[in-house]
Amino acid sequence: MSRPIQTPPQVRQPGPRRKARIAGVAAAALVISWGAPAANAYWQTLGSNPGGATADSILAVAAPTPSAAAGAAVVSWVQSTTAAGRPVSGYTVARYPSATGGVMVAAGGACAGTITTLTCSEAALPAGTWYYTVTPLLASWAGPESARSGGVAAGDTTAPDAPTISAPTIVNIANASSVPVSGAAEAGSSVTVTVTDSATPQHTATQILSTNAAGQWTAANFNLSTFKDGTITYTATAKDAAGNVSAARSAQSTKDTVAPSVSVGGVVLSNGGGVQFTPDAGDKLVVTFSEPLLPSSICGNWTSSSGSQTVNGTVTIAGGNALSFITTDPGCPAVRFGSVALNASYSAGGNLTFNSSLAWNPATSQLTVTLGSLTGGSPIIKNGNVMPTYTPSSGLTDGAGNPLPVGPVPGTNSKF
Repeated sequence: MSRPIQTPPQVRQPGPRRKARIAGVAAAALVISWGAPAANAYWQTLGSNPGGATADSILAVAAPTPSAAAGAAVVSWVQSTTAAGRPVSGYTVARYPSATGGVMVAAGGACAGTITTLTCSEAALPAGTWYYTVTPLLASWAGPESARSGGVAAGDTTAPDAPTISAPTIVNIANASSVPVSGAAEAGSSVTVTVTDSATPQHTATQILSTNAAGQWTAANFNLSTFKDGTITYTATAKDAAGNVSAARSAQSTKDTVAPSVSVGGVVLSNGGGVQFTPDAGDKLVVTFSEPLLPSSICGNWTSSSGSQTVNGTVTIAGGNALSFITTDPGCPAVRFGSVALNASYSAGGNLTFNSSLAWNPATSQLTVTLGSLTGGSPIIKNGNVMPTYTPSSGLTDGAGNPLPVGPVPGTNSKF
């Protein structure tokens, strides 16, 4: 008896497009099933076309930026995406105890878990210096960990001492555009220096500076040209690596950028009781200034606290016209005065010379030359008008160091 013949069922073979789709699904499944989520920064996604697949990856975040404030750290970073431009869904934040190596610690506080913003804070940090990283996430997939941030100190809630601050006593024409300011603070701290004037509204300039290993700091010279003359105040605070801020310390300058001048009509000749219109003993030349001059700019040995001061010397009226003073006083070996063109002849011929004195009166802002005895020459009477013109010596300044212009200044019609 013969057996019936069995015909095997026919199996339908998949077409080429179905094969490609199956292969794509298998490849995606293979990639997705590999490793833990934190290790997967690359995967394949199926396209809309059967059998189509595209590759994508999460891009790394740049090293985050931390800042400290009273024992807490604030960490900020920039947005991450995938290579194809898909936005990531969040981030995890970690810290290390050193710039390289060390054991990773998951961040705590508001930085714990998955963060959906681009900043977070972690309070109550353990003592030490910490270096933060950020890892981007997309659903259950994690991208590469960022490079480590700079270090941020923690566990220190003690404010540093107020920094010292040094600024010039006077701000004048010469230094108003470049005022040096420096000082010292806790090493490794940053110093904030703010400069203000008394204007309304107030002018303000600020610099944030780093201290060196010795705690010294130096500001780039401040340009205070537009600040109001008067009191200039410099205020400095220090912030240590843990974010603690010191008390403020201040210094002050006086700003004066108005140059002195010879007062209008402030060059006058006067008779001292001798022969009128003739230079002789007791006659005076008075020069009046817009403000007190610095006494040491007239005579190097004079001080600002000495009140009225006098130096003895010799007056020469050259050829009856230009009057000049030369010191003969060992207490004042050099004098800055200048010369006065009398614009009239007071001499019968040759030079006239007199024992004389030069006096400074800060209360009236006047330099006074007083003629003494005649020691040479023959004076004559001058009946016509005389217009004395004063040309100061270079180097005369006001109390702030602003220079007196050296050009000729006409005075008042007057005669000895």
